[in-house]
Amino acid sequence: MSIQFRFKSIAPAIVLLAAASLPWGQGAIAKPGENEAASSSKMKPDEKEAERAARRKISEDALAKLYAVDPEARKAVEGAPGYAVFDITSIYAIMFVGQRGKGVLYDNASKKLVYMSSSRMGTGPGAGKQRVFQVFIFKKKGAMDQFVLAGGLGGDVGASFSTGTGGTVRSFNPEIDIYQIPESGMAVQASWGGTVYKVDGDLN
Repeated sequence: MSIQFRFKSIAPAIVLLAAASLPWGQGAIAKPGENEAASSSKMKPDEKEAERAARRKISEDALAKLYAVDPEARKAVEGAPGYAVFDITSIYAIMFVGQRGKGVLYDNASKKLVYMSSSRMGTGPGAGKQRVFQVFIFKKKGAMDQFVLAGGLGGDVGASFSTGTGGTVRSFNPEIDIYQIPESGMAVQASWGGTVYKVDGDLN
């Protein structure tokens, strides 16, 4: 009984300490996108263009990794109404889960690019740090539009998944296929908490 009480009393402090230690600092305990918007709004035009170019390069690298382990995915990406690629870093610390990411959504028909960000806060036992690429393939234009307008409603990679070749994780949705390709790190976790994907107003 005393051990259980003691753990409950220190758990909130552990969560706050973990949040403060994340790479993005105190922004992890703010509202999703709040600090990001504040910082990116100070970017100069050339800095914004450099960030856009960096995200496009990350997307190219992520797709190359995906095609290397699943060549059939190329046909799905190129034949879909659109797709999105995110670079995600997650930290699992005791009972705290924090995640930040940035990405680009590509409309194959209009060739329009939408720069986006993602954030997540949750709870659940786990430990570790991991960087992954997430690739969303939208089978219908309506699903892509909903992803942009509704903050990624229905696009949570943790909803349903199966392990594929080369360490990929694939999530199945009637209108969205999601691939998750580990880039670095190892995380052992069992967590919960929704991921928010939103348009980056400072880069579009």
